[in-house]
Amino acid sequence: MILRLAVVGSMMVFTAACSRGGRSAVVFDSGTEASALQRELDSIFDHQDFSTAHWGVRVETLDGRILYDRSGSRSFTPASTMKLFTTAAALDLLGPDFTWETRVDIVGEITPDGVLDGHLVIVGSGDPSLGAWHPEDHCDSACLLPQWVEAVKATGIREIRGSIVGDGRCFPEEYYSGEWDYVDLPYWYAAGSSGLAMEENCFRTQIKPGPGVGDSAVISWNPDTSYITVLNDVETVEAGGTSNADIVWRETEGNLIRYDRTIAIDKEAINERGSVWDGPRYAAHLFLEQLEAEGVSVSGGALNILGVEDLSGIDGVSQRRTIASYSSPSLAETCKVINKVSHNFFADMTLRTLALEKEGRGDFRTGAKVIEDWLARIGAPDPGAVGIQDGSGLARMNFVQPRQMTHLLRYMKSSDSPAGTAFLNSMSIAGVDGWMAGRLGDEITKGRLRAKTGYIGHVRTLGGYVTAANGEELVFSLMCNLYTVPTRRVSSAQDAACLALAGFAG
Repeated sequence: MILRLAVVGSMMVFTAACSRGGRSAVVFDSGTEASALQRELDSIFDHQDFSTAHWGVRVETLDGRILYDRSGSRSFTPASTMKLFTTAAALDLLGPDFTWETRVDIVGEITPDGVLDGHLVIVGSGDPSLGAWHPEDHCDSACLLPQWVEAVKATGIREIRGSIVGDGRCFPEEYYSGEWDYVDLPYWYAAGSSGLAMEENCFRTQIKPGPGVGDSAVISWNPDTSYITVLNDVETVEAGGTSNADIVWRETEGNLIRYDRTIAIDKEAINERGSVWDGPRYAAHLFLEQLEAEGVSVSGGALNILGVEDLSGIDGVSQRRTIASYSSPSLAETCKVINKVSHNFFADMTLRTLALEKEGRGDFRTGAKVIEDWLARIGAPDPGAVGIQDGSGLARMNFVQPRQMTHLLRYMKSSDSPAGTAFLNSMSIAGVDGWMAGRLGDEITKGRLRAKTGYIGHVRTLGGYVTAANGEELVFSLMCNLYTVPTRRVSSAQDAACLALAGFAG
């Protein structure tokens, strides 16, 4: 590395031409501590393990002094640290007390003998928490749907001659980001977003060994619904054998799901999660099954309202009233799920809600534009260079600069507002919770480091806040793209960098 030194007042400005291309400008207070920090960080990122990798790193103080920069103005794939952009913009623009509301409407007349000559319509608002298994005090479909059935029975309805209709029209029909990898779609982390969604547009699976070696495994799922069809090709193998059973295929636009591979006979169980297609119809189907289980018959099945050819019998009917509703936890609580759990579905639903609330159209592209405009408004550097494809970071075509992330972190910390407090509280604490629970717990004092992790194949990122040894709070963004070593090696380098920041006494 070639260093060129210029003195500006009491500051030292180092311009470095790095061996892997690019230039970085690093501003330090004059003194040995700052120089030692730079050398320590350089030794971490210059290690031969990363000779083919691309590091983007930015470290700043809350007042904007740049302590370290390595390609901080270049674009990197952020993986799940994209969620910091989604949650910060949502909290700042919608407020931490924002909530979603879902309604159950009776459409049509109820006869004296308890027959609804019409439909039950579930009207969604883009709520990710409806019948979900997050946050911690969740009310999943097994908790929520009996309450709705009770409300239906309270009206005197014992038979429905129409359908159970899922109405998710608050969002356009766009379940996936166009930049997601096809192979991810069967899994929970790539669940499609929709204006009406229940159970996080997912199901939970338990795979147990069969009674003997060579037998098929026993697969059960929750909710126990006929909405999905499972093909079971999982084989039970000898004790100590490979247990890698999982989903291997799902129809792109359907719910035929195949499980394959093996499970050892001495393995207690494998717990997995899978995604479903068509969230509004899934919600309607689960409601229909609960109604029929409790003695309310339904003639017309479960439908997505987009499949109803003549909407006059729903939208044009004057006899319509709400009999039940669900109000979500606050956006502040939702953002804890997004950042601590790193929940892609919650993040994408929040992005699309942001688009709906601010621009009247709840699609991915509009949500991206809202965040891009917000970044420009808060003075982020080069906001036109941001590339946003989703709210979760699953798309490889998301591009952000480390300096844009540190600017966002400084803005949210300095805003001194309920939104800023909620944002900080949504992040995982090293050694305590979320994806940081197992990292740095023995070496960083509790509460000194709050961060968001990110990972997709060959992308490992980390961004957040750390309190240095001198009591000063630092913001940082550590992005590693295109590495070829095991991911744990990149994680250990990022942890080492955080320890260096925590020890900074300049």
